[in-house]
Amino acid sequence: MHRLALAPLGIVIASAVAVAPARPEPARYPNRPVEVVVAYGAGGSTDLVARMLAQKFHERLGQPFVVINKPGGNGTIGATAAARARSDGYSLYIGYTSETVIVPQVSSAIKYSIDDFEPIAVTGLVPLVLIVAKTVHAKNLRDLVAEISAAPGKFTFGGGVAGPPHVVGAWFNRLKGLDVTHVPYRGGGQGVADVAGGHIDMFYAGVAAAKAAIDSGAVKALAVTGDARSSALPDVPTFKEAGVGDLELASWTVLLAPKGTPAEIVTLLKQESLRALNDPQLRALFAAQGVEASPTQDVKAFLARERANYGRAVRELGISMD
Repeated sequence: MHRLALAPLGIVIASAVAVAPARPEPARYPNRPVEVVVAYGAGGSTDLVARMLAQKFHERLGQPFVVINKPGGNGTIGATAAARARSDGYSLYIGYTSETVIVPQVSSAIKYSIDDFEPIAVTGLVPLVLIVAKTVHAKNLRDLVAEISAAPGKFTFGGGVAGPPHVVGAWFNRLKGLDVTHVPYRGGGQGVADVAGGHIDMFYAGVAAAKAAIDSGAVKALAVTGDARSSALPDVPTFKEAGVGDLELASWTVLLAPKGTPAEIVTLLKQESLRALNDPQLRALFAAQGVEASPTQDVKAFLARERANYGRAVRELGISMD
């Protein structure tokens, strides 16, 4: 009878340990291209912020950060896609005020909220500038209020439905008891052109969209939102300076990731965002386009406050997309 010779137990265990393959190290993030979703077309302030940050991330982390424009539905098409993306760190989202905190509160068809994202950075404040046509006689905000008050229902202002220009304009009208008709617009560029052409009286535009028309004298700039004057329009007073201190609605962009993105990836992206946003060259490029640095990077608290501020405004104004 043949017998199977057994080696001593200690030798068998030692041999198994010696020949077992080493466990692979976790893959370094990122090890392939990262998509950065923007819910608007190329050329706007949100797209600008995304592309400049993407370039900085590429330089630092060694992989392309590719901006993907997904416009439509007041920004909700891109935002919905970003909220539903895989939470592996390879899909990020640069959100704007409208689709991030306003539209989910005025449309029951929207099924996402800021709670479906991991907060990373407040990438910029995007002040709105109130521009008026040359047919409007007023040269400052006080005179504008007087001119509108003298002709109720005559004047018009433009802005996308439930976007910051619409809500800010309607809130200003409410604060001052003004009767001004809202004209819906899909984009700031067309609104600025129509003010210059005298087709509408007023528009609350992004600084980048309105700057050329302001500089050329095609429109008049009366005030900007925010706590400080815009670096791109240093001669234009804030609403607060012009006597409207309770117009506290802001416009901004934020960097977010789908809920559940690994904490170590979120931490890395926060660090790289802060590094990029504090870069003097990037800050100068942003400022030239009317994008100002945020004084806070407590993104979660910032978004909660903005959601509450706009929620109160749209409820009191009765703004709805249903």
